[in-house]
Amino acid sequence: MLFKLAILSSLLALVASRTHLTDCLDENKYCVGLPRGCVGTACIVAFSSVSNGTHTDIEIFGNDILDKTWLAIAYSADKQMKDDFVVFCIRDDKGTDINDIEEMGGLAYNGYHSNEMIGTVKNMKKDGSDKYGFRMEMVEYEKEEKTLYCKMTHRVEPVIDHFNMTKVEILMSKGVFIKGSLTYHGKTRNNVGIVDLSGEKKHKKKNSASDSLVLLSSAITFIAAKMFF
Repeated sequence: MLFKLAILSSLLALVASRTHLTDCLDENKYCVGLPRGCVGTACIVAFSSVSNGTHTDIEIFGNDILDKTWLAIAYSADKQMKDDFVVFCIRDDKGTDINDIEEMGGLAYNGYHSNEMIGTVKNMKKDGSDKYGFRMEMVEYEKEEKTLYCKMTHRVEPVIDHFNMTKVEILMSKGVFIKGSLTYHGKTRNNVGIVDLSGEKKHKKKNSASDSLVLLSSAITFIAAKMFF
């Protein structure tokens, strides 16, 4: 086990200066890449979430993300998109100011066959359109030739109160961003699991070989997805 941890430590040190990816070794953090089990350029999208009970930090990463594209996760009570909060990140090379990252992400709401744009982080602060009280912040934003990475934070209370539950389904999708709107995602929607927004800490047995292998595999998979694009 010590040998495996040494390898992982070396890998983390290698990519520390090259990536914004945060620590997926944290057992309280949810990390996933799609398709599941993917490594490196085989990953189409990746997502992480960790909550302290009042706020959650999320990371959204996508490969093959070209200009005029949105990439998003949706909080839902089920696997259907009929009543969902959508946290999105956009790539709009000419229509946005790369130096103002608050223009690069925001919030929308999906009803039954409808989408309501609530606003970018910047607009919600400026015009008071944050009617649900997410108080969203864009922490980091990075785009390369065909990749997009966003790290955001927001309050969890609006999600928990809306669905009356702390454990919610996460749906992930992408689509075309036109005239400030999120167009229909088509067949790009994927269910990426359930996250717990309560902030309750998990309790696991120490020195568990199986747990160490799971964490090692998850961390390497997610790090590789960001490292090799």
